[in-house]
Amino acid sequence: MGLFDTFKEVSHQDWLDKITLDLKGKDFNDTLVWKSSEGVDVQPFYNQTIQSSTPIKTNNDWKIRETIVITDVVKANTNALLALSGGANSILFIGEIKDQLDMDSLLNNIQTDIIEVHFYNSNPKKTSDLISLNNGSISYDSLTDLNIDALFELTNSTANIKTITVKNDTDSSITEELAYNLSKGVEYINLLTDKGIKADKVAKKIQFTFRIGTNYFFEIAKLRAARKLWKIILNEYGIENISMTIHSETSKEIGSTEDLNYDILRNTTKAMSAIIGGCDSLTINPHDNSEQKVDFSNRISRNIHHILKEESFFSKVKNPADGAYYIEELTEQFATKSWKMFQEIETNGGYLNCIDSGFLKKNNTTSFA
Repeated sequence: MGLFDTFKEVSHQDWLDKITLDLKGKDFNDTLVWKSSEGVDVQPFYNQTIQSSTPIKTNNDWKIRETIVITDVVKANTNALLALSGGANSILFIGEIKDQLDMDSLLNNIQTDIIEVHFYNSNPKKTSDLISLNNGSISYDSLTDLNIDALFELTNSTANIKTITVKNDTDSSITEELAYNLSKGVEYINLLTDKGIKADKVAKKIQFTFRIGTNYFFEIAKLRAARKLWKIILNEYGIENISMTIHSETSKEIGSTEDLNYDILRNTTKAMSAIIGGCDSLTINPHDNSEQKVDFSNRISRNIHHILKEESFFSKVKNPADGAYYIEELTEQFATKSWKMFQEIETNGGYLNCIDSGFLKKNNTTSFA
């Protein structure tokens, strides 16, 4: 006889009856239910009411990515080498690159065959002409200012890199961020398949970026919901074996007015949300944006990765959120709410048409936000 066979199963109603009794007449919903800004009623307890079908990664490892804004290519190269020597294994360069001399200076002593390098600027086709890259991405989220021919040429190449980055830079709720990004992803697939590229090839070239805030369990559920919904979308295109590539980036707000070091702890919990949620790569933005302390702050950010990887072994546990009823319920609620919003956008002609018609404004404010 198993250990748990001797215990009577306690149902959801059993728990509810006991809590109601202990409240001694107080209203359950008013007293114990938290109503979030996303429209989710957070309950005081959860048990197994749903069977999770969230697709998961084959492992829980992630790339340690550092973002470097290019103001001077020599300085950017110095900062990149410093990041790599400190344990980063993925570099994102943001900014324009003028010519081959600039590119050579930027990548001096960086082994692009083993280091994941990403470029994000307004002319990815020009960038691709300056480097032969097979590990990383050359992209720009350019739907509202799109050169479809250049994007077609870049995406149709044989290089094994991502050419499309889907992200949402506006202040939006979790459900809005999910719906907007999914709609953008579909828009890219439709535009490029209309030009003659197969849907599965386009899907392989897309990566998504999600911001991670301080709402610990909600942010975990957000990434899980994203994977779940993207899989449903790809299945509609007849694509079954391509997983969603998720890059996460911690939000940049300064949370503490008393002691900036508290934001180191906030960055740690944000990072934990991204990792448990299943990100493929992660940028932990510095807790202190002061120019005088940038090297120290970046070092602290990298060390958060190392502590979570090498001391807490977050990379060793596959799907650590599995069986967490609260997270699974949040995942389902975010998936349901975001899917409804996504369908409204698609019903109204898709992302670009919704911007042109005013249903979606260019700042991503919707009529149903």
